[in-house]
Amino acid sequence: MKNTFVLLLCTALFACNQSAKKENTADKAADTGRVEQPILDDSIAKTPASTDSTKTETVAADKLIIPGRSIGNMQMSGDVANVSELLGRPDSADAAMGSSLMVWFTQNHKPTGYRVSIFAHRKMGTKDEIISRIQKILVTSPQFKTAEGYGVGTSFEEIKKNYDLKPTDTYKDKNGKVQIYTDLDKGISFEIGSANKCVGVVVHKPHDTAAAYLNMH
Repeated sequence: MKNTFVLLLCTALFACNQSAKKENTADKAADTGRVEQPILDDSIAKTPASTDSTKTETVAADKLIIPGRSIGNMQMSGDVANVSELLGRPDSADAAMGSSLMVWFTQNHKPTGYRVSIFAHRKMGTKDEIISRIQKILVTSPQFKTAEGYGVGTSFEEIKKNYDLKPTDTYKDKNGKVQIYTDLDKGISFEIGSANKCVGVVVHKPHDTAAAYLNMH
């Protein structure tokens, strides 16, 4: 009888111990089953969205300088008569041997203001010899800009970043010597004044050395 009682007591203790182990195992399983939310790195959370700081120059079509092609509405090889319709009668004109140089002073027709100068040429003996076609355009107003934003007032150092310039001519204005630099491949010249800044921009056909070396002053 005594042996039977001891056996039953051992069996009960074993069963209780097994039950406790099962509960502990269940608790651990529940703990490992939790899904923790990721913690964001504070420095990443506060980082602003990236922005493009590159400045893009926007130039109106009637003020855009396109090397080798045009300045505003004035087109290379176009009829110079169209410019007269656009700007009116030139303030100054000189013609000889089929060539002509016309000048418009854009500030109340005063020579002290900005100017537009156009050199044009007629091909004598051809079917369209009556048309004087534009060969070279000069502007001195800072309103006219290239796609990069270069024009009157831009420093020579800045212009050299995008153009392969060679000295081609010089002249003198009221402030001293002006050096003309030309990019023949692109068909554009920049007149650089004594302050090392652009005072005039000229467009002509690419590789046209005759136009590049033509003094329009």
